Amino acid sequence: MAFTAINKVPGVYIDEIQIPGPIAGVGTSTVAIIGPARQGPSNVPTLVTNPTQFTARFGGYITAPMVYASHAVQGFFGNGGTSCYFVRVSTAANAALNLQDRSGGAGRTTAVVTAKQEGVAGNAITVDVQNHQIADTTGLKAEATLAGAGATNGTAEVNDASDFRAGDIVFIEGGGNDERATIKSINNTTNVITLVSNLTNTYAAGGSLRVADLITGQLTFRVADSSGIESGSYLSITQGGNTENRVVKSVEGSNHFITLDQGLVAAADYSMDAADADVVVQSLEFSLLVNHPSAGTETVVELAMDPRHSRYFGSVASFTHVDVTPADPPNVTPPTNNLPAVVGPLPLANGADDDISAITSTLYTNAIDALERIDEVNILCIPDRTDQTVQAAMIAHCEKMQDRFAVLDPQRNANPSNGIRTQRNVLTSDRGYGALYYPWIRISNPDPGVEGSVLVPPSGHIAGVFARTDNDKGVHKAPANESFTGVLGLERTLTDTEAGQLNELSINVLRFLRGRGHRIWGARTLATGTQWRYVNVRRLLLFIEESIQEGTEFAVFEPNNLALWETVKRQVSDFLTRVWRDGALFGATPDAAFRVRVDDELNPPSLRALGQLHIEVVLYPTTPAEFIVFRIIQQPGGPTIEE
Repeated sequence: MAFTAINKVPGVYIDEIQIPGPIAGVGTSTVAIIGPARQGPSNVPTLVTNPTQFTARFGGYITAPMVYASHAVQGFFGNGGTSCYFVRVSTAANAALNLQDRSGGAGRTTAVVTAKQEGVAGNAITVDVQNHQIADTTGLKAEATLAGAGATNGTAEVNDASDFRAGDIVFIEGGGNDERATIKSINNTTNVITLVSNLTNTYAAGGSLRVADLITGQLTFRVADSSGIESGSYLSITQGGNTENRVVKSVEGSNHFITLDQGLVAAADYSMDAADADVVVQSLEFSLLVNHPSAGTETVVELAMDPRHSRYFGSVASFTHVDVTPADPPNVTPPTNNLPAVVGPLPLANGADDDISAITSTLYTNAIDALERIDEVNILCIPDRTDQTVQAAMIAHCEKMQDRFAVLDPQRNANPSNGIRTQRNVLTSDRGYGALYYPWIRISNPDPGVEGSVLVPPSGHIAGVFARTDNDKGVHKAPANESFTGVLGLERTLTDTEAGQLNELSINVLRFLRGRGHRIWGARTLATGTQWRYVNVRRLLLFIEESIQEGTEFAVFEPNNLALWETVKRQVSDFLTRVWRDGALFGATPDAAFRVRVDDELNPPSLRALGQLHIEVVLYPTTPAEFIVFRIIQQPGGPTIEE
């Protein structure tokens, strides 16, 4: 900030100037793979960084029916990929039981008990909810007789002050008068009590001073023993027919003072006269008993509902076979009626086994939607579904997010004339957010104990090649004419004519080249126009756009003036210069490769008044050399020599 000399002594001062750092390029090679698995959470994007992690979290291969998601994950890592978000689709369900609160009627859900393992077996688990009390005490009573000078102004002398504490609210009575006062301090040697404020009346020796009755609105009082009471404790306060429940805000343990979140509201005062019944103060907790048919019963006691409490159920209710979590959305019943009602034993319900054959396109689209909150994803693959519904949803998702690219698998046994062309004709992305590859690939069967080879969709392996190419050469390099790792063969061998016809339809073919192995031999997107024809151009622009978006967030809410314009222009130009030096933009100089414009024409006063700043960036991306043509000219005759 600018230096100001107001109220400063003359001298030397340091004024540090903070400037935004250079725009850092975002990642481009994190894949999301969606498909069935043996185990693991459903519809939850889960990051794995190697095949071992994937197997530990989601299990091994599924062969009946055949599932290809696991092969895709292995192919991605085997071809150079390093980061994968896997989203499991499944019809399985974990058995669960909603614990209802004490608000009356059917109640509201306050906690959920969920079997850790999916399937119908969880329906046999039962749950009991029982009341429990950590603390059982009484409101502290103390009484003394006024002595000596009695009570006047701001002091009171008593026969014995040892039972009182600073902070006690006391009741002073004598000579037909009475009033409440708060103790400020105590001299136990002279038994003189100093009060917070002066008394209204004067009380002679022989009168009484005792702990005052608990009245409406009172927040703090003292108990005989505060052990087991803490912030977040629920308390039941009772005397005869007078009762209410309250939540503890804080506890002063040495003198056993309790402060409540809200003042008392009982219809009548709680008498603290020694001749009357005690004010009973009990904490309100609960216990959970979980019974598993083969493992027996586990019990967790002394559970509390308030997150401030050391025994908050969401943190300490740990069981072998179930998870216990707060309701989502959160329970809105006021304390203490949000305690789970006493029930049991009640069984968990609605557990279901996975049926892969029953997985619908809706489950896949739900899994795609779950990726919206994962910003790191750059590539999307769904190897187990090649139907139009799911693949169109993949493309729509990428177009909506504008930071990722869909790698689409061909249908199995699709022939190069009608089959793959039919699939291609129903897929479209005018802005090139997806690419279709053909045909399937043959790999060594990775399932332990099973020899031979197996045909699998290529998307996982192709995504690995994307990642390897990005890392080795940059996202501007087309992921084509690149070799596969682990590919033994192709489902179909294409002739040059077939490959050329498919390339014209923007179907990227996979080919075997003698001496060079199996390679990706196409780099086109689904776009019909030329602007977004190539995969590397589309992905380069995604990289540039997101990098600029994240790298210029510092400018939001800054003064929209010429200084900001120049700063933003410089930041973007410096970033694009680095991109040009990497070979991603075409031109002999940066000025020939890109242009960044921010001026009055783009930002007239009417636009600035709306809080907007517009910057125009023109780029000339490098396109792949898809067709290399040597023009060879034969000159008749030979060179002539003249003397």
